[in-house]
Amino acid sequence: MSAWGNKDDVASPGTVAVSGVTITGTDTFFANNLTSGMVISVADLGSGVVNVITNETSMTITTTAEMTDGTGKEYTVSEKPISVVDTDTNTLATEVFGVSVAEQGVATANTHHAGWVKIGDRYTDGNGNVRQKSEVLVAMSTIAGDAADDGQLPDA
Repeated sequence: MSAWGNKDDVASPGTVAVSGVTITGTDTFFANNLTSGMVISVADLGSGVVNVITNETSMTITTTAEMTDGTGKEYTVSEKPISVVDTDTNTLATEVFGVSVAEQGVATANTHHAGWVKIGDRYTDGNGNVRQKSEVLVAMSTIAGDAADDGQLPDA
């Protein structure tokens, strides 16, 4: 798998309970909807990279570095860059926005890119102008083909 996939959000019905690296679902379809390497974000608990999917209601994540325990929580699953959640100690998964048109410009109107964007701190420069740092995360060379989004995000 490359640094990210070609989907922003994956179907994520039901609720989950998190205990260490184990995630247990209620009314979920993990085995049908998810694959290893996707990123699960659980409301108020954090994010983790899907490791092993046991069945429709049980799976594990690779690490608890950005996840705390809890029960009865809604969740979303996406294909954010997995390195952000697993190994980047300077960036939280909540600071990275995807390629969907809805997420472009979430934090600021000047972050429209056809890729993943890390939103940084807001600051005031020496001239009194409010600025926001952002960084575009670049895909690995293993991605092939073109997305059918040229009407919204034309090729450069």
